[in-house]
Amino acid sequence: MPPSVSDLWCNIRFAGGLELLDKYLNDVVKLLAPEAKQYNLRPPKGMLFWGPPGTGKSLSAKLTAKKLGYALLAMSWGNILGSANPDRALAKILETAEHLGGCVLFADDFDKGFAGWDFNADGGIARRLSQKLLTWMQEQTSDVLMLATVKRLGMLPSELIRRFDDGGIWFVDLPHNGARYEIFNLHLAKYFPQQFGEGQQNPWSDRQWYSLLSDYAGATPAEIANAVKCCAERAYCQGRPGKIELADLRYQRTQFVLSSQRSSEDIQAIRNQASFAKPASGEDTSKFATTKPDGVTTMAKR
Repeated sequence: MPPSVSDLWCNIRFAGGLELLDKYLNDVVKLLAPEAKQYNLRPPKGMLFWGPPGTGKSLSAKLTAKKLGYALLAMSWGNILGSANPDRALAKILETAEHLGGCVLFADDFDKGFAGWDFNADGGIARRLSQKLLTWMQEQTSDVLMLATVKRLGMLPSELIRRFDDGGIWFVDLPHNGARYEIFNLHLAKYFPQQFGEGQQNPWSDRQWYSLLSDYAGATPAEIANAVKCCAERAYCQGRPGKIELADLRYQRTQFVLSSQRSSEDIQAIRNQASFAKPASGEDTSKFATTKPDGVTTMAKR
């Protein structure tokens, strides 16, 4: 069976935009080998993906499970807190994770469950359950990786953040030019295979691509995917299915406001704290980089 679009999407995000995270996970895979236990080594118990909305944190979590060969067990912290018996719900999830024999316990938007933490707005349920989770993360010896995604790291209690130190807190930022180029081509190949499919020569010049990538500066992977999809729908309705021109994507860019612009202050506030985490992405070394690592301006910009 050919890989799904989700599989291809996850792979390209790690290869093109999150290479530092990918490199670390390669080492984690090695730590899963039985030989590592002879040296008292084991994989991390927790990892935290932090960054602006729409940057691929959830998809990265799914690929982490795939890369490790683990099952993915999703946990909604908000649903646990709102259940009739939160203590029992959490205990059941942790028990299930331990019995899966290799599992990523995935809590998406983990920070949302800690609103009102300082004021015990929920009667102290979140505080009590987080302490149980803390104890479990410290004491459990099964092959379970607790992986959480957050937008606002400061909403988590400091004692809980420390439990993710072994695997690290990773900042997943907006994609740079090189990553945006790969994301575009992934989705263009899906909707326009005769122009961008495997073995096809890219129809646009580097200068044209650089201009397009500049137009989409600040776009999230999800926004790029939706722009290509809208172009495909528009082309079909206009009687030219499967065909796209550069002008189509430029037109589509005028039809929406980037989330990084709509919520610029909030997103910039998140990005201003990126130094508190490990960067998931390295410098852009592609031919579309604004500057090369040695500071030389690229040909595309000139």
